[in-house]
Amino acid sequence: MKKSAGLLLVAGALLLGGVRPAVGAQANSAQSYWSGRDAFGAYVKEENCPVTVTGEKLTLRIPDFPNNYYETIEDFEAYQANVTAEYTFHNPASYDVDMTLVFPFGRKPDYLYDLYDGEGNRVEPDDTAGYLITADGEEIERTIRHTLDRWTGDPSKDIPRLAETKRASGNFSENTPVTIYYYRQVTGQSGFTAATFKGLGNAERTKVMLEGFSGYDSAEERAGRWGNRNNFSEPFALYVIGEPLSGAPEWKVYENAACKKLTEGIVERVPEEKLPTEQTTLGELLMSKYDEKYGVGKTDWFNAAFDALLENEEGLTLKKSPQELDVSERLMRWYEYKLSVPAGKSVVNSVTAPLYPDIDIGYTPPIYSYTYLLSPASTWAEFGSFELAIETPYFLTAGSLQFEKGEGGYTYSQQGLPEGELTFTLSTEESPARNSQFKKNANFFFTYFWWLLLIPLLLLIGAIVAVVYLCKKRKKVNR
Repeated sequence: MKKSAGLLLVAGALLLGGVRPAVGAQANSAQSYWSGRDAFGAYVKEENCPVTVTGEKLTLRIPDFPNNYYETIEDFEAYQANVTAEYTFHNPASYDVDMTLVFPFGRKPDYLYDLYDGEGNRVEPDDTAGYLITADGEEIERTIRHTLDRWTGDPSKDIPRLAETKRASGNFSENTPVTIYYYRQVTGQSGFTAATFKGLGNAERTKVMLEGFSGYDSAEERAGRWGNRNNFSEPFALYVIGEPLSGAPEWKVYENAACKKLTEGIVERVPEEKLPTEQTTLGELLMSKYDEKYGVGKTDWFNAAFDALLENEEGLTLKKSPQELDVSERLMRWYEYKLSVPAGKSVVNSVTAPLYPDIDIGYTPPIYSYTYLLSPASTWAEFGSFELAIETPYFLTAGSLQFEKGEGGYTYSQQGLPEGELTFTLSTEESPARNSQFKKNANFFFTYFWWLLLIPLLLLIGAIVAVVYLCKKRKKVNR
């Protein structure tokens, strides 16, 4: 008997790059669920998969650190750091298990964008070329999938976003109508001003997105704020997603973005003969920034843009402008592949992905921070040995585990999973020092911060003493 299982294994490097304090490369190893078919072909969803992990070997090869900026694609291609997760899967069941696995290995870091070839053309580097997925040493086929980079750490929430169908939520889906109205400011002062609007609609059936949206103004329960425009006579678009508004939005114009002082400004519709109202669909709107050069499937792009559109929504208003629907720099990348484990047998599955740290230039020399999430792996039926190797010529400056330093790097091993998550930092020197500017700022803060606290405290004590003195003086006079 053979059952087919859709096992979603979150087992990879969720790598968040950038020039900012330590967050680092993140990774997850977890079982979510598996499903099978019985002899009659009926769909059966099991609570636990029989496959166990008898051992995991995690190897991080860090022969070099990334630059925080690359001028050419050739410069970037010299970067070689990567991570390999090697799992030994065992199937104790009396039937074979066919698994579909997914391995998140993160979005491209900030220092991977704006790369150019020798002729000055922007290119999208394939940083996964040469990194393989194998089963018992044999290469197996993989597909790269994408979701919006919004990792929660909960496989039950994160994995379902790798959907095969296009996302929908409530009354909003691919075919939801979108009406585009054009407005302009026709009077009022020139220079920097801001306008707020209050839409007339039902938030469950209508969403409003504004070109040039710059914030949400809740002081008078208005739906949103528009500003940061150099030429207010230029038209801008108001996107109404879903049911049309029941009336014209209420606009108010202010002197600046603080939206405290009204001006004489007026915002009104552009006449239809100059800029007619447009009709489109939510699907067409979400795909308006799509480009095949990003190497993203159309369904994955749609779902990522859909998630981006609805994040941080505030009732009727979407905290987005159309420009923000370009999600090309906000995509979590996943390997997806199939693996078979015969009844009573074991299979060694190896997955390799590029490895990107966060860079903290507040130190001299800089420190490079890595994080690997271990706790999700506890969802497996059983988990055996855990072995870790960091192959690097650099110094380990901090770590969450008691690493052993050896020739060529650092190691750690134990039976079962360590508690908590794996974090560590590397640098070219053993004890990086805070930059003088950071020290100066810190010293300034701590020097004057205490005075800022002390002065009000002294004034308060003085006031209390004065009140007590006056009270005593009045009592003496009354006697």
